[in-house]
Amino acid sequence: MLEAKIPAEIQEYKSKIIAGLSLRQLIAIGGAIAVGVPVGVFGYGKISNDLLLWLVILIVVPFAGYGFLHFKGMVFEEFVKVMFRYYFLPQKRVYEDTDANLFIGLNEELLELEIEQQRLEYEDDETEWR
Repeated sequence: MLEAKIPAEIQEYKSKIIAGLSLRQLIAIGGAIAVGVPVGVFGYGKISNDLLLWLVILIVVPFAGYGFLHFKGMVFEEFVKVMFRYYFLPQKRVYEDTDANLFIGLNEELLELEIEQQRLEYEDDETEWR
């Protein structure tokens, strides 16, 4: 019996080209190889191997992120854009002090009660004079 996986939502479907990799992943792997190999080859005799290894890793990681990173429905570029906006651009922060609002509300209620008591006392004083 033949079985075919059907994604729950059509938007989750990713077309596979070669070896189960999507076009985006193949482009990322090709870019990582196209940039990482020349850096490794040309830097081999000029800097230490440990430093060269870290340099190649730091250069290749963004390519791997581009092809393989998906975080909460965002691809790598969207994720980097959101993180940049969050950490480096000014943000409008809405702050509401609920404790202060509670005390303000209680204070207003107490003032209303005092005013009502004064009115009642004033009315009582007026009835006594009559």
